[in-house]
Amino acid sequence: MKKLRNLLRLLVAGVLLVGMFAACEGPEGPAGPKGDKGDQGDPGDPGPGSVVNWEGFKEGIVCAQCHNPDYDTLYYVWGIRTQWLQSKHANGGAYFENSSTCGPCHTTEGFVQQSLGQTITGQPISSPIGCFACHSPHSRADFSLRTVEPVTMLAGVVGEADPVFDYGKGNLCANCHKPRSINPKPDPTKTADTDTITITSSRWYQHYGVQGPMLAGTNGFEFAGYSYSNSYHTNSAEIKAEGCGICHMALEERNPAGGHTMLMEGDEGELLVGCNLEGCHGGAVEELDYEGVQTQTEELLDSLHTLLLDRNWITASGSINASSSSPLKIAPAYLSGALYNYFFVEHDLSFGIHNTNYTIDLLESSIEVLSPTE
Repeated sequence: MKKLRNLLRLLVAGVLLVGMFAACEGPEGPAGPKGDKGDQGDPGDPGPGSVVNWEGFKEGIVCAQCHNPDYDTLYYVWGIRTQWLQSKHANGGAYFENSSTCGPCHTTEGFVQQSLGQTITGQPISSPIGCFACHSPHSRADFSLRTVEPVTMLAGVVGEADPVFDYGKGNLCANCHKPRSINPKPDPTKTADTDTITITSSRWYQHYGVQGPMLAGTNGFEFAGYSYSNSYHTNSAEIKAEGCGICHMALEERNPAGGHTMLMEGDEGELLVGCNLEGCHGGAVEELDYEGVQTQTEELLDSLHTLLLDRNWITASGSINASSSSPLKIAPAYLSGALYNYFFVEHDLSFGIHNTNYTIDLLESSIEVLSPTE
């Protein structure tokens, strides 16, 4: 009983003390000024415990704008991600080609380093070209493109200046869909029987990203005495402004192609929406093999392939018959332009759609210079 009375005395004393302190404190005053934002650390050299990404976080960004479809369907990314998962960027980009040389076009990490002007390093942990390669939403609070600056491309033929590709939003694509260096370059002036070009690599071509120069009508090997022209796509005002996406990213209900798949054909058929826009073909295109251009291109490629096989310049599988230990020597050297053009057209992958006239002119002139004369 005595212990109970002592406990009650302590409780009463506690209540009185709380009341006394509350009376002394008085009513709560107005809130003070907001303090400065804390140091997030240097994104280029994050210290221990830093919470940063490649470029830091954009102040005021609301994550739900991107990640919550109930909040904002405009920036909801899951539908786009579903499309991207079907693309060659996701499935065919060989993101394990992640050295400092290959990483800028094969990995998101390398592409970001390049676009920020940072030293490009190898990326042992890498990811395919995805959202953050082309967009930088965390630093810009929107999905604007990371870069649309014109792209200088490497000329592949002696005597040609490095061309500049400038097709609006398509400039982003051209950062990777452009040629690499080639050594030695084919030379159209080396026409004497004693002029020899020595090829020591089975990959004597400007890699696979030749779509940019093909669209622009540059970088092919143009033989003296032949004329070369470009198709409507090269100088179209619409394509000049919108670039590659006007066709590759068009959208059509019930067609899984287009959008961020960037494919021109899906299970439901070919994507022709971009072709048939007003100002372009205006409804005249019913198939990608428009006026038989893809059929004609494939036939010409087959003919040129046969001529190259007959000269033992390529193997049956289509590789160049050359190595450092067994080089391929071609004389007169200018004829190597036919071999160069074969891979330029084949690696473009559009079979003449990107630039019909230029494609056909390059193939026909190459076939003619290699064909036996009677």
